[in-house]
This record gives sequence, C-alpha cells and structure tokens, in this order.
Amino acid sequence: MHKTFFASGFLYHLPSEQILLQHDKSLSSLWSLFEEQGNKNENPISVFQKAVYNKLHIKLHEKIIYPVYDYFKKDTGANYYIFYAQIALKNKENFSKNNSLTEWLTFKQVTKLPLSDQAKQDIIVTQRVIKAKARDEEAKLIQK
Repeated sequence: MHKTFFASGFLYHLPSEQILLQHDKSLSSLWSLFEEQGNKNENPISVFQKAVYNKLHIKLHEKIIYPVYDYFKKDTGANYYIFYAQIALKNKENFSKNNSLTEWLTFKQVTKLPLSDQAKQDIIVTQRVIKAKARDEEAKLIQK
C-alpha cells in the first residue's frame, strides 16, 4: 500500500448547478480543485474535509460528500481520490472566502478556464456522476 495519497474535489451547489473552484494567482495561473495530501492512516473523506476547511474554514458533514473515483499516478507514486460535496444553501456565497480567489462556475464556464489536464478530467468525470445521480433520483420519483 502506498504511504501517501491526495484527496481533492469541489463544492457543488445543487440549485444553481455550479461548482466552486479555487485560483491562487501566486502559485500558478491554473484553476484547481481543493486538494490535500493524506497518509495511509487517514480516511480520504476526512482529508477532503480538511482540504476544504483549510482553504474556506468550512466544516463539511460527511453525509454531503460523495466519492467519484480514484486512480494511481505513476509520476507521483500516489493514489488520488476525487470527491464532491453537494450543498443546497440559498446563499452559496457563504462558501467563498476572500482569503483566496474562489468562484462559483457552471460546468460550461469551467471548460474555458486554464486547468491542468487532470483537473479537467476529474471535473468531467464528476459532472457525469452528478448527472447520473440526478437521472436516478428522477427515475425513482417517476416510479412512485
């Protein structure tokens, strides 16, 4: 088993169908997911919670965090776990703090941002998971 791993993801605002991404101009010109490094003794969901807390000072309840997928990157020798946290608050601005540049964006807007290839892939896969979940929930309502 690998000693370290990374947990990353974003917040998803259900009513507006927007995601919250971060942009740190001092580090690079790229937009990114919220990410934190963990070790083998930690739970990936807890590490994702820590990533969001460290950047936004918001505690996410585990019930609103959804796993998407995980993969191993040879170049870093680490596993990566991708999550999204689904929020349904009316005032989603409470999740965007001034300590870093964060912005709520639609999936269409995200396609125009400078992102790493891996971040683009993670967002695309997560969008598909979100859409599949919505279709499943809609089908359950229709069957009732």
